[in-house]
Amino acid sequence: MPIKKIPSDSLQLGMYVSSLDRPWVETPFMFQGFELQDQNEIDELKRLTRHVYVIIPDEEIELSLVPERETGSTTTTRTTGSSDHPRTTLAHEEVKKVQPFHQAFTELFTELESLVRADKPLPMALFNEPVKSLVGSVTRNPDAFIWLTRLKKYDSFLYKDSLESAVWAVALGKRLGIAEQGLHELAIGCLLMDVGKLRLPTALLNKTGRLDHDEWDLMKTHVELGVELLEQSGGYPDAVLSIVRSHHERLDGCGYPAGLEGDHIPLFAQIAGIVDQYVAVTSARPFADPISPSRAEEMLYKQRGILFDEMLVEYFIQTLTAYPTGSLVELSSGEVAIVKAQKSGHHLRPDVILLLGADKQPYGTYTLANLDDYSKDGKAVHIVKTLANGEYGVSIEELSI
Repeated sequence: MPIKKIPSDSLQLGMYVSSLDRPWVETPFMFQGFELQDQNEIDELKRLTRHVYVIIPDEEIELSLVPERETGSTTTTRTTGSSDHPRTTLAHEEVKKVQPFHQAFTELFTELESLVRADKPLPMALFNEPVKSLVGSVTRNPDAFIWLTRLKKYDSFLYKDSLESAVWAVALGKRLGIAEQGLHELAIGCLLMDVGKLRLPTALLNKTGRLDHDEWDLMKTHVELGVELLEQSGGYPDAVLSIVRSHHERLDGCGYPAGLEGDHIPLFAQIAGIVDQYVAVTSARPFADPISPSRAEEMLYKQRGILFDEMLVEYFIQTLTAYPTGSLVELSSGEVAIVKAQKSGHHLRPDVILLLGADKQPYGTYTLANLDDYSKDGKAVHIVKTLANGEYGVSIEELSI
């Protein structure tokens, strides 16, 4: 099929954009190649570019739906088939529905830590009901659990990271078409992938400076400590154990503890590794400040085919969208907001809650804004960029929304 350069003003719905006149990482569109299915995408391209390159089948500027690529690049990734299930409930309805179940994870983490500290087994039955509610909620509408997790303040970053990783892993698994039982195992594995750290010195976990060689070697033992704990507890399926054992393995063999390469790394462990890295770099750490979601997506995109499976990375970034739920964003009006919920086909214009005015001073009240029709001084308002948690003095966990 020929590729044709056209002015951005000539874009139409149904066209397949293959490249831009500027780097992809400077735009909200994280993939080199996508079909235009929404007018907002066209408007954004007109704003950001002067011309684009489109694929023209049979010399006509008409495109049928482009089938999704099969998962699997440098590894032999396999799923039951790619599928992006539509949201079946509205975000605010789902939040109300699952809030009590989300709160149960605080009790779960408290019990989990008590059992580990007391050197007692961790019955897998502890996770059945909480994970069932998580998987069900993410399947209906992932915004709710993501939103509640981002705004929840936990005593330990380990708990918050584990839950956020589980939510994103299930959302990605759902997009990949992984069956429900697999999603349950994926969630449990992500909740427990760092459980071995509870057997490490607290001073090591909370150290603010760079770890020295011996400290790093000790930190890496959390993998074998976690696997040992679950094997001794009994009842955990191989898929869960594979996540705990291999979520730090990397495609090129540079990971640990076994230095596995390519398709020797189990699929669920690959998924866990991707979401674990994203959550780690976008969350505050004793030793590092968080980065913005867009920078984290760019980082993952550059690592595709090197550290992580290419197609898994692309599907994950599609799952995140350009402006992930629960992320801080700066608007063209100068205001600062937090993304509350996605809208099918309108990912560039999600619903946001306004936090700061153009002067970067807090608003007295929280106002929900629909970016499809929100304007300021007669001008339509759009998102300019994502922000790291803490920018402009806004800490997501401190918001009383």
